[in-house]
Amino acid sequence: MVTAVLLVQKANLETITQFHDQISNELPTAKGKWNFNFKIFRNNQYSIPQELVDTHEQAPESKFLFTLSPSYLRDSTITLINVGHPSDLSIPNDHLRRGATTGLNDKFDNFISAKLQSLWTQRQLIKGDGGQIYELENGNLCIRTSNVFLHGNFRGLLIQIEMSNSLCDTNNHNSFKEHFNKIVEKYGFPEGNLCCDVLDKKNLDKYGDLCLQYSKILNF
Repeated sequence: MVTAVLLVQKANLETITQFHDQISNELPTAKGKWNFNFKIFRNNQYSIPQELVDTHEQAPESKFLFTLSPSYLRDSTITLINVGHPSDLSIPNDHLRRGATTGLNDKFDNFISAKLQSLWTQRQLIKGDGGQIYELENGNLCIRTSNVFLHGNFRGLLIQIEMSNSLCDTNNHNSFKEHFNKIVEKYGFPEGNLCCDVLDKKNLDKYGDLCLQYSKILNF
């Protein structure tokens, strides 16, 4: 499964209604509702690595941490740090003994806010609400729509496209945009910014790539 995200910033009620009507005319399978939270954190400029304390008063570079929590991935959070994902996924035993986790029962973004305040500061919380899920082409295509809000203000219509591997050549990332553009044209998507970037062309990561696409599209 490969993904793309399209944001229609100039969307209005007429645009949204027209698009939903257009999709409904294709007789999709309705898969219910969904929503999402997308958080952007920035590193604390005064949290300096130990080896740089004697030479720097602030962190030498800005880093960003992104978390995406879609409701269809229950109790899960997708995370990117500086547009990459961690290679070490294990938690050292010593960290567990010192209480450096919340028992793994909370979402990771809550863990950041509760335990890592000295390292990361939340900059933005972008919410997706009123989302609909449509399945087309015998389950090979999933379209998710959502209204995007920042600080309570409407910022556009987000359309998330999930395409089965059978509809594209996963070994040729350069062809992805062509395939997604065909879907946009076929189903009458409103005009917007489309992103289908991936973290690693040789090793596709469905959820990591999706979070990357959100970080680029929701860059207000």
